[in-house]
Amino acid sequence: MSVSQSLNEPTSNLGFKRPTYLGYLAILRILVGYHFLTVAWMKVNSAFPQGKILVDDFAKTLAKDPLALHRIFILNVVTAHPAFFGHLVAYGELAIGLSFIFGCLVRVSASFAAFHNLNILLAIAWANGGPQLALNRLYIFMEIVFVLTSAGLALGVDGFLKRKFPNSWLF
Repeated sequence: MSVSQSLNEPTSNLGFKRPTYLGYLAILRILVGYHFLTVAWMKVNSAFPQGKILVDDFAKTLAKDPLALHRIFILNVVTAHPAFFGHLVAYGELAIGLSFIFGCLVRVSASFAAFHNLNILLAIAWANGGPQLALNRLYIFMEIVFVLTSAGLALGVDGFLKRKFPNSWLF
């Protein structure tokens, strides 16, 4: 085959790989995972899972929650079961952090992380404002990007799993 013939063929036949920017997202994913892991580790190794700290945080800020339904849910459900939700938050953040760092099931964990950060944004960060509000907004945006781009494919277990299960939407 001559060079002129190979230049006229479609690029898919040449074996070129498509360039992606998932490596850059992998760096962001790992950094966000590290943040989740450090925050979760502090919560797991404190009295946070018992729920008193969670209820105290809500008592200070919940009146400024912008959504009435969310405020009612926090008051009637979360504060009624503080130990359950204290454990759920602490160990949920730990699981999200590990998932982001290892790149395993990132689409699923990023969906949970966006939901988690949205709840923090409404219940706590909205009232506190400043950096906490900005950080939660930024994390929600990045987590949505992680879901849409399958950020675990680069530098993660999801890349390996995608090769094993190419038709799965999880990776």
